[in-house]
Amino acid sequence: MTDLDVWNPQFATLHPVFQQLPAIEAWSSYQQWPECEVLQRLLPADLQAQSGMPIQFVAQDATLPFPALYYEERIFQHGMVATRPANWHDFFNALMWSQYPRTKVQINAQHAADLQQYGKQRTPQRDALTLFDESGVVIVSTRRAGLQPILDFDWQTLFVEQRDAWGNDMACFVIGHALLEKLLTPYVGVTAHALLVEAPHAFFSQDNQAQRVWLDQVITDFLAAGKLLSPLHLNPVPVLGIPGWWANSDAAFYQQSGYFRAKSRERPGSILDGLSA
Repeated sequence: MTDLDVWNPQFATLHPVFQQLPAIEAWSSYQQWPECEVLQRLLPADLQAQSGMPIQFVAQDATLPFPALYYEERIFQHGMVATRPANWHDFFNALMWSQYPRTKVQINAQHAADLQQYGKQRTPQRDALTLFDESGVVIVSTRRAGLQPILDFDWQTLFVEQRDAWGNDMACFVIGHALLEKLLTPYVGVTAHALLVEAPHAFFSQDNQAQRVWLDQVITDFLAAGKLLSPLHLNPVPVLGIPGWWANSDAAFYQQSGYFRAKSRERPGSILDGLSA
């Protein structure tokens, strides 16, 4: 178990998903929570909000400036990402800014535009942006047919019949920092909300950094086109079904209907075409 406010320098050993994170080997040498200055060094040096303000992590405390602004407004108008000390949620958020900077900037810009147009009341688009930012994943395959079972809620095909595809021509990339926090102490029931991307065959021959740069651009373009209109455009995925993400080698694991649920309604989810990206 990992206490919510206690730093664990060995957190990377708690679940395979943490191998996706930047500087993963370096964190084991930190005996205390990394401060904002450490996290800042992971960002691209020239990263800016769409307003032109440089992105910077700032400690969230009583002296945080512009208290009247919402979290997303403060980022957009001043570049300030409020970061609570000794907090897994905000630590993982900072790491996602370093992994998918264009995506995070675009999510922030759309929150800001929505707030400007509609005010403080939450809209379906802001709900979707928040859900993706907190619990989102991108599932990539070189085969469109390999992604179709997610749209169909066909978990037997996805995780059992095409089990060998995972890690070869199919993979799950976590973007949601709240999802990462849950995977510190995973439990049957953890569900992600996915965008699905069909990638060129060359995708899986690239190194991890190149894959993430490519995905960052594909997802940014999708969001910028205004296609994430409501939470229904995201696809729920019981991620502990992914081979290696849980003790799931026995096919009986996938018979838990409370977790691997049947499709109950039509959703407007789709598969993003990344072949020309």
